[in-house]
Amino acid sequence: MQIALDQVKLGFWEWDLNTCELKVTVQNKLNFGFFPDDEFNIDSIKNAILPEDLRRRDAALKAALDVNCGIYSFECRVRHADQRVHWLQISGTTIFENGIAQRIIGTSLDITEKKDLEILRDEVLNIANHELKTPLSAVKGYLQLLHRFVARSGNGHYEQIAFRALSATDKITRLLDDALQADSVQANEMVLRKEPIDFQNLVEEIIANTMLVSQSHQIDLTSSGDLPKISGDRYRLSQALTNIMNNAVKYSPDHDRVEVSLDQDESNVRIVVRDYGIGIPPGEADQIFNKFYRVQNGHDAITGSGIGLYLSAEIVARHGGKIGTMPLSDGHGTSFYITLPH
Repeated sequence: MQIALDQVKLGFWEWDLNTCELKVTVQNKLNFGFFPDDEFNIDSIKNAILPEDLRRRDAALKAALDVNCGIYSFECRVRHADQRVHWLQISGTTIFENGIAQRIIGTSLDITEKKDLEILRDEVLNIANHELKTPLSAVKGYLQLLHRFVARSGNGHYEQIAFRALSATDKITRLLDDALQADSVQANEMVLRKEPIDFQNLVEEIIANTMLVSQSHQIDLTSSGDLPKISGDRYRLSQALTNIMNNAVKYSPDHDRVEVSLDQDESNVRIVVRDYGIGIPPGEADQIFNKFYRVQNGHDAITGSGIGLYLSAEIVARHGGKIGTMPLSDGHGTSFYITLPH
């Protein structure tokens, strides 16, 4: 057990809230940059954490002392004796007696390598964003000229196609910005501009756009009837639905059919998007909404950043809805669902 704990750099600690006594394992000291024989107490922790991250600890402690929560969890940076900065994940559970917090028992885990990888990916996204926006501006300019030319021809069908192509450039710009703002989304900085939305009309628009771009697939829509309007941010919901729809097409390269269904109950509207593609390996369905997570089983051959489903889940959650996958009896493909309150 000790060897296993040392390998994963997992430290254990117990904090007596009445006496302020702190009991820790050696690995916990090492995680905070101390030596095994160093004195280690609550002040040691406060001094080790970078000043700009102390607010995270304060917020986590406030939640931990709340009898309705009792969870102590936050990430912070600490500076070791060699002046290198390490990232730690602190997790704990509060023990209450008669509604009064007595102790917090928890762990510390060094997640520096994981954080370094995230920072590297953000830097790559930043470079890609900068390099893509210049040609994208040129594309938008030419599409504006094309739209005006087609509008004068009087052909409404082609004018609509040109308009959708022009609108897509604005969406691409916002998607590039969102890719860079993934950390801001995680920090609850996503701003919603809610309005009444005809959900079925929005879904039909997303399907039409997807089929226009991916003409190899047929997307069939079935609906239980007229759906009530919902309150939401049209662009954000469009972004989430587009991600799900694009994934259904992208991850079913050997099949040309996607099925979309709409229904409702007393409280929610629901959309289900089912494809017949390569599917998600067992045991990974709960992880696909994590930032940068990409499943295996043949998915490596398909390009992607692992941000789309993460952003979709955040958007749906901020609308008070739910997103997830549904089990399939035949085991072929993937079925995503989104529910939103009406």
